[in-house]
Amino acid sequence: MPERQLSNKILEKLPTMVAFIDEKRRYRYANKAYCQFLNLKKTDILGRFVSDVLDDELYARMELRHDKVFESGKVSSFSEAVTFRDGRKCFLDIRYIPELDESKKMVGLYAVMEDVTEYYASVDLMRTIHDIIHKRGRRIDPVSIDELLKFGVDYLDVDIGTASSIIDGVYTIEWIQTAKLDLKAGTQLPLETTYCSVVLAENELVHTNEADKDERFKDHKSFQTYGLQSYIGTPLVINDVVWGVLGFARKTARREDFSELEIEMVRMMGTAVETVIAEQAVRSDLMRQRDDMALIAYTDSLTGLKNRSAGMQMLEQGLAAHYQDSCCVVAVIDFDHFKSINDTYGHDVGDQVLIAGANAMNDSLRGSDTVIRVGGEEFMIILPHTDKENASIVLERVREAVETTVVTLESGDVINPTVSIGATASETNDDVSSIYRRADQALYKAKRAGRNCIVWSDNAAI
Repeated sequence: MPERQLSNKILEKLPTMVAFIDEKRRYRYANKAYCQFLNLKKTDILGRFVSDVLDDELYARMELRHDKVFESGKVSSFSEAVTFRDGRKCFLDIRYIPELDESKKMVGLYAVMEDVTEYYASVDLMRTIHDIIHKRGRRIDPVSIDELLKFGVDYLDVDIGTASSIIDGVYTIEWIQTAKLDLKAGTQLPLETTYCSVVLAENELVHTNEADKDERFKDHKSFQTYGLQSYIGTPLVINDVVWGVLGFARKTARREDFSELEIEMVRMMGTAVETVIAEQAVRSDLMRQRDDMALIAYTDSLTGLKNRSAGMQMLEQGLAAHYQDSCCVVAVIDFDHFKSINDTYGHDVGDQVLIAGANAMNDSLRGSDTVIRVGGEEFMIILPHTDKENASIVLERVREAVETTVVTLESGDVINPTVSIGATASETNDDVSSIYRRADQALYKAKRAGRNCIVWSDNAAI
């Protein structure tokens, strides 16, 4: 068998498109894959000029490349968007390989082609999905899921797109894009009434274009309720746990079943949605951790009240309100004879007294007031947006609440704590130090006045 015939037999079996074009730009050979791609028979190709197959604009571009190869005698590789006379458009990777005769004269070239239309379409899809997810810069935003669903509904030509969570057998629509079905975000349905149950049962992407003929769907409650003929859905897995399902559906069958590219696109979108949800979960965890750390940083570990740092910040805010014509009252409180309690009963009992007294004070305040443990047996109360008259009523209630508190020890001994209170109202040009200093000075006056009383910074004792 001649060498050329053997070569052609091998080429016939290749999935790659191969054609031979002579120096006059006529087809002298085309393998089966090439003919099938052009939807032509060999007899319709062989002997014809390339210009008879390609449109004029495309052939003009190809002719320049042919000329370059014939002039240089070198291999040429390139990618080209191609439009055929029947209107089809595709993207080809093309390689022109010179064919030389025994005298080294070029007698033609082999055109070796790969249809990479779906590859480039996949790249475009990946770029689109990436751009949707990251269009707000480096921050990943849950709003991206709405935009992904809209893109998916348009691209797949379907009626509805959803990203839904599934918890304890309950299907909840978290995100949705539809103008044709009466469903909205937040809608909850039993899992078995949705196509998502099919996805979870198979634990992989599923699709159908004829639900009424598909054994998995034709008797399904969702088909009976909504009559959705076309469906494609993929599991959403977060940290190796199924979180939910990304799905797209249409009431009527699509003209064609879902293509490999569309199936891969839904998988890519599922991965993108998983990324957004996981990122949001991480951000929420970090925010919770930050809030927990802030709570610890500004909370007194013994009484559970706000600590000195938090109190001074609140006092600063209260003074800021004063400059907007709203008075702020500050009271500094000290437990009477507390050192004696510690010395007599020990620090554990002292702690019990502080906790009981702190609870009594806290329960006596208005909703807008705050009691703070400054340190040791010293406390502070901030009463914003109030005047001396109303503050006096609240502080007397606090004093009485502590006075009537009973701390019973295991030994049977009973402690009835009392507190001394120094109070002051905010003044023009006050800062945290000046107002606290006045209240603290009033506290010492209350101690000298016999304890278990309230003294204002203007020397009025209650």
